[in-house]
Amino acid sequence: MSIDAIRQYIRVEILDDETVSIEADEDLMMNQVLDSMDVMRLVTHLEQSCGFKIPPQDVTLEHFSTLRRIDSYVTARRNGDQLV
Repeated sequence: MSIDAIRQYIRVEILDDETVSIEADEDLMMNQVLDSMDVMRLVTHLEQSCGFKIPPQDVTLEHFSTLRRIDSYVTARRNGDQLV
């Protein structure tokens, strides 16, 4: 899943507004793009799309605060990398 795919999912499925600009390093929570329920919807989507479970302890600002961090998390999980 790419940054663009994550951005598009957020725009269409969560915000219902394809015109919203979301930068790769924009803080999604601080800028009120997403709230905690939106993050859970995104996590569910990622699990279904990527074919792996995301443990609750991984749903942190470190992994889910920006599009770039979400993409890095998903890439690391797909590659079997150890998460810090």
